[in-house]
Amino acid sequence: MDTLRELRAWLDFGPADEEALRRLWTRVRGRAEEVTERFYAKAMAFPGAARVFNDDAQVERLRVTLLQWLEELLTGPWDEAYFKRRERIGRVHVEVGLESRYMVTAMNVVRGQLCEFAWEDPATAAATCHAVGRVCDLDLAIMNGTYVERREAREVRSLQELIVSHMPVTVLILDETGRVAAATRPSARVFGAVEVIGRPWYEALPAPLVRAGELAEAMDRALRTGHEITLTRVDARVSGVERNFRVSLIPLDHPHARVLVHVEELTEAIANEARLVRAESLAHLGALSAAVAHELRNPLAGISGAIQVISRSMPPTDSRKAIMEKVEAQVRRLDALVTDLLDFARPVAPKSMPVDLGELARSVCEVVAREYPESKLTVSGSGHAQGDANFVYQVLLNLVLNAAQATDGRGSVRLALSSGQLVVNDDGRGISSEVAAKLFQPFFTTRTRGTGLGLAICRKLVGAMGGSISLTTGTLPGAAFLVELPPAQDPVRAT
Repeated sequence: MDTLRELRAWLDFGPADEEALRRLWTRVRGRAEEVTERFYAKAMAFPGAARVFNDDAQVERLRVTLLQWLEELLTGPWDEAYFKRRERIGRVHVEVGLESRYMVTAMNVVRGQLCEFAWEDPATAAATCHAVGRVCDLDLAIMNGTYVERREAREVRSLQELIVSHMPVTVLILDETGRVAAATRPSARVFGAVEVIGRPWYEALPAPLVRAGELAEAMDRALRTGHEITLTRVDARVSGVERNFRVSLIPLDHPHARVLVHVEELTEAIANEARLVRAESLAHLGALSAAVAHELRNPLAGISGAIQVISRSMPPTDSRKAIMEKVEAQVRRLDALVTDLLDFARPVAPKSMPVDLGELARSVCEVVAREYPESKLTVSGSGHAQGDANFVYQVLLNLVLNAAQATDGRGSVRLALSSGQLVVNDDGRGISSEVAAKLFQPFFTTRTRGTGLGLAICRKLVGAMGGSISLTTGTLPGAAFLVELPPAQDPVRAT
């Protein structure tokens, strides 16, 4: 009531005004529909005001409401109940989306017409019009006050929902029965478009996560002890992808909330940490490899030269000549290993330019076909990427050679190209899951004569160009490698 008293005092709205308004109602009562007709005719003429009306039936219902409001405006009593009703009108205007300026202009329409009625009695017209102005201002002050409060509250709530909807966490509130009473939006974004409200908590979360984290047992323990339980890392295969989560179960003491379930996805953070560790390890390994390679290269060159001199000085019938040729072949193999070590350790600084993937793929196939003439090499599609043509060529050559060797030089190898992507797929024996986990590690190889650095070098070169290389599923039953590179910035100038 303090606010109402203050407003009445500010407007000098007193008993004389109340009496003048009641006398005016005796003339307006039989003609009140004239006020509603003019009011809605004016409102419907402006699109901003008219858009809050759904249909004619709604307008007819609102006419009745307007008549009630008009009677209260002129007859009162202008007490606390009156004040509450006007506050409610302000809040409703926010809910229906009516802009506040239309309340002011609409009140002006009513004020003007009521003053026209007042001037039918010139003796009291001035005082009555002053009373109409004061009571209309009183209504506007009350309605606008709650309008602003409700609108600000709605904007804050909208901002809060926006923040929550973009948080990389999922929060479920469970009731006494273990069903979801409330949930943040990320529950749908992270775990799929599933309506979780009202469902048992173990159905709202992915089943692999519930099993991997043994969440049923953890939930029972949290409820039994009343203490928060946090599972710092739960690894689960969700939607066919290995993902990592942190799960907290927090008992609550609230009439409508028994447990808060907090799920945070850590997949990207753990992957970034693994990449940093791998990069640091590779840096140390690269430095060691470079030192070893440089120490080996000169002695190998000397050994190779000496063996060639000795071998050529032997007559063709000398039985030792075959042994020397085998030694020379082993020296060449060691030299190839040293070359790979240096390639692996050498810092790379790729050029960035548009690259024609089709042109490089065909060039690689021509080279490999000379070494493996029985292999069936095919290129399909076309595309461009942003990168270093020499790096892309080296990566492609390594992948296609590996594919040809995997099919013993007599199988099929397909290169599928598109914008920023290429897939090398063969019809060999494929790659087991155990091997796939180590495939890009330096010095890991499944071939007796391999160095184990080819795919590690490929990953290094592709990563330097801002791309990625990974195993994928191809159209042929063997191994398939996917190389993804940044899209070309200007394909027309591709080289």
